[in-house]
Amino acid sequence: MNAPLDLKLTKPEFLRWVQRQQGHYELKGGQVMMHAGTTRRHWLVYNRFIVEIAKRLDDSSWVVGGTDLAVEIGDTIRYPDVLVEAAGGDGDALTTKTPAMLIEVLSPSSVGTDMTEKPSEYGSLPSLAAYIVASQDEPIVWAWIRTCEDGANPTGPMPTKPLEISGRDAAIEIPALGLSIPLQEIYRGIGTP
Repeated sequence: MNAPLDLKLTKPEFLRWVQRQQGHYELKGGQVMMHAGTTRRHWLVYNRFIVEIAKRLDDSSWVVGGTDLAVEIGDTIRYPDVLVEAAGGDGDALTTKTPAMLIEVLSPSSVGTDMTEKPSEYGSLPSLAAYIVASQDEPIVWAWIRTCEDGANPTGPMPTKPLEISGRDAAIEIPALGLSIPLQEIYRGIGTP
């Protein structure tokens, strides 16, 4: 569970405040929430996602990064582990409202939020083609992926239930991005063989 601080801020106040802080914070309903640090496995998994996605997408069209760019959803500000969005955008921006894909790696403190709150929050963003929640312990992910009728643009609502994808031979397929991410590349040396 994320630790709430006795601090209530508006989005602009939070974005100014968080720039001066050490640690990892989010804003939910005006309440500042602090996040614990991560394990080495957690860190490896989200970094491998960044590397593998960046290798597979055209960097003139897409930008892939980690936990430093915030996502705005209504009055909430989240910092996902991995964010993919179209290239371009304001270089001075502290947030985005148009991610194409978001990934969270599970930790004991975030499992409830990542699996119950964030799917509907992130799913409310029309630009989002996929939201992925990944285990840090074994090759298993839960994926909310929008359908893609024309082969490029996500359409329709975000599914309410995730697709479970597991095993080293499995891959996450994101049609709107033309992306296939093999789990064997993400989970090398993690979990049972």
